Amino acid sequence: MSDPLALLGESLRRDDHDRYVSSMFAAPDRRADLWVLYAFNLELAQIRPQVREPLAGMIRLQWWRDVIAGTRAGEASRHPVAGPLVQLIGRCQLPLTEFQRIIDARERDLDAIPFADRQAWVDYGRDSAGTLASLACRVLGAGCDAAPDLGAAWALTGLLRSVPFHVGQNWLTLPRDALQAAGLDAETVLAAQADKARLVGVVKNLADETRQFMDRARRAKVDRRALPALLPAVAARAYLARIASLGGDVFDSRSFRPRPMPLRLAWASMMGRL
Repeated sequence: MSDPLALLGESLRRDDHDRYVSSMFAAPDRRADLWVLYAFNLELAQIRPQVREPLAGMIRLQWWRDVIAGTRAGEASRHPVAGPLVQLIGRCQLPLTEFQRIIDARERDLDAIPFADRQAWVDYGRDSAGTLASLACRVLGAGCDAAPDLGAAWALTGLLRSVPFHVGQNWLTLPRDALQAAGLDAETVLAAQADKARLVGVVKNLADETRQFMDRARRAKVDRRALPALLPAVAARAYLARIASLGGDVFDSRSFRPRPMPLRLAWASMMGRL
């Protein structure tokens, strides 16, 4: 496989599978554009696990800021993601401020305990995956007022599902106020000394809140052209249902299976409903 854009698609199929499957419901001439956008997001998401010190992560985020601002044109042209991204921004006239918002949100990834409260948690979801969903809608030639909230629901679902993995990386992505309400503190959770039943209860409550948050967003009218950008919300709904069926126990390996079938996404696309 020598096509650079096809290689981006392959990396998404491996590392961001649900967005990749969703992109396949876009018109063939738009899929690669979505892959470029999602590959940019994947580059940012992979910074935290790839660096040992926050400063190194900040340097890499600044590099992406410079790319978006156009001050690293030479380097960007040789980069497998930055080069196509700069071209996509120009061709689709995508607002640079939206990319800067995503990068700024990703700074929180470098904090061990990034969210003081639920509002900060939701804001992170909106600013990262929510902004990405809005950009994806623009790439598809559509607008969607619900995109920031639907994208946020996808991000928050991912944070909940990944709690065991993140804690193993000394990264706690649950809001402090939710933990405190359950009589837990973040440091105890990171030290793997927290009462599991209480921690699972926190996840369950946040999953319920996320589902309600997403259900409100799903009531909005959606332009059919935007559906491929919003289909990850269908997968999020399935994942949240799985978490609920396990009482919030994301430490149970069953919380990661089954992966929502493409048929589920195909049905949502055909019916025009999320």
